[in-house]
Amino acid sequence: MRTRISLLILFILLSFSGYAQSGPSTWVELEFSKKIVKNLKVEFNPELRLLGGFEMDSYILEGGLSYKLHKYLTLAGYYRYENEWKYKNSTGAYKGQVSSNRLAFDAKSGFELKRLAFQFRVRYTNGADFDQTTDDKASYFRYRAKIDYDIKESKFVPFVSVEAFHDLILKDVDKMRYTAGLSYAINKNNEVGLFYRLQDYSEADKTSMNIIGIGYSLKF
Repeated sequence: MRTRISLLILFILLSFSGYAQSGPSTWVELEFSKKIVKNLKVEFNPELRLLGGFEMDSYILEGGLSYKLHKYLTLAGYYRYENEWKYKNSTGAYKGQVSSNRLAFDAKSGFELKRLAFQFRVRYTNGADFDQTTDDKASYFRYRAKIDYDIKESKFVPFVSVEAFHDLILKDVDKMRYTAGLSYAINKNNEVGLFYRLQDYSEADKTSMNIIGIGYSLKF
């Protein structure tokens, strides 16, 4: 069974990579969380994104609160600061960098069926209206579905997910993310993961992205 699961993940990764047109970028996603009181936890989720040649793409500092309202419903709110490198606008050191601030609000749900865990998330992100250094004013609804598979007597958990970005100004889905990966529970508080992601765009002039990602989660 483990061999079959590994072959399935490999097949998914190869299938996704055939659609992307650019070299792989590298994303490092970290997650730190601590329960404050029952059902309420604080989160800090920084990210580092590198281009295909390991050039800086952007870094993200995100923090917020998550509250489990019901067994099948969790609500959360986050603030995100992002600094992005715009090389086409660069004329020297530290030039061509663009900063943005965003707010995000989540509604999360999910359930388990035998060894499968289904997770669903709807996220609203504002259009960075209070930031004057970026021309990206789009607000989004982001819809994500994720499936984990619990391998018997193993700490490895393969997963797949798909996320759609619905631009509320254009009133259309302008970006999709397809992800497949494997996570490993070091212990009950520490988890690491490796994933491949295809980021695809509806606009013909935008190139699809191959992304190799590394994740780490720590619960205090």
